[in-house]
Amino acid sequence: MPRILATILITLISVIVCRASNGLSNPNNSELGYAAKLPTLKGFLARYAKQRINTFYIAKARNDDGREYLYAYWKEDRSILLLGHFNFLGKNTDFGWLYNKARVDLRTDVVPTEEDIHGSTFLVDRPWVNRIIKACTTKGKKLVIVKHSRSTRRA
Repeated sequence: MPRILATILITLISVIVCRASNGLSNPNNSELGYAAKLPTLKGFLARYAKQRINTFYIAKARNDDGREYLYAYWKEDRSILLLGHFNFLGKNTDFGWLYNKARVDLRTDVVPTEEDIHGSTFLVDRPWVNRIIKACTTKGKKLVIVKHSRSTRRA
């Protein structure tokens, strides 16, 4: 009997650990919040920000599938970032992929209606954009990040 209980307990612990680790590696997992994504966001900003002062409104918003995801409305860039993908990977972070795949450019990637998407994998419709921006600006956290210029050392 104790052996059966031990086996059940080990199985239960394995399931819990497996689910916890899957949640950490899932790019859509918003449970971690945005603090864990700040190092990657700052590295992203250092490469792509055109302004010195950058304002982000960060919030969870319900997507078309009914689940909540973590988004950031980047005011100066006029874009929406899919923060679920901004996991800290250190030197292995593919900032180019994040810029091209985890960012919605509000000037070029938005069409009026869902029907106008025509199967595109990067276009989004205006109602979706309005919903995400509203969630970010009304219930989100405002975050201002100053882009520091790279120091130039003279020999």
